Amino acid sequence: MVALIASFFSLCVGPLVYQTFGPLRRTDKIVNGIVLVVVGGTILFETVPETYHNIGFTALLLALIGFVGPTLIERSFQKAADTTHKVTILLGICGLLLHAMIDGMAIQSVENKQANGLALAIIIHRLPVGLTIWWLLKPLLGEKYALITLLFMGLFTFAGYAVNSNVANLEASYFVPALQAFIGGSLLHVVIHKPHADGCMHTSETHSHHHPVQHTHQKNKLSSMNIKSSLLRWENLGFLAGVIILVLMHQFES
Repeated sequence: MVALIASFFSLCVGPLVYQTFGPLRRTDKIVNGIVLVVVGGTILFETVPETYHNIGFTALLLALIGFVGPTLIERSFQKAADTTHKVTILLGICGLLLHAMIDGMAIQSVENKQANGLALAIIIHRLPVGLTIWWLLKPLLGEKYALITLLFMGLFTFAGYAVNSNVANLEASYFVPALQAFIGGSLLHVVIHKPHADGCMHTSETHSHHHPVQHTHQKNKLSSMNIKSSLLRWENLGFLAGVIILVLMHQFES
């Protein structure tokens, strides 16, 4: 039960840290790097191989459809682009909710076996999950719905913990891996094509993209280059943090 409660609170750590240091563009760049590495790495190196092991080539096809499908729709029907992107985000969130339930089942299983390392791995990987939800939904729907989604993540985890089901049998069924593959591809699309093309989280209502007018074109160009260089360094820091999180997750799972 301790691991279950810890897994719930770990969902809230990422959003809390983000809000503490926001609204800063460098904060968003760090978060961007972490989310891309952790979510992308998890999907490409865990979700896709596991679902392929269970249902074969179909998993690769479904993941590809989930990833490429929204882009094709957005390009073919410009007016539907915004709606398509929101639906894709919703699919990604549904996938995370399903994964939360499986996490709950896994926590129950490892507690029975007293596998503390695996339980800790589950808790660690939920840190970027909470951060991803906040990162995606906060600018799109606001804090209220982002918080509600985190609450549902916790409830689904508790529900999974309470269900007397074998995780291995659930993941070995055809429907669940197929759904995981498709939604995994959709979620990968979402984290790469995040809402707000300007790359800013808009964590403050008063936040503005207006910058002081430079007296000369040369100064303006140099200032822009310095800002881009600085933001790139912060994003690289996020990539490094994401790699560290992935390594820790793998280490405790082993």
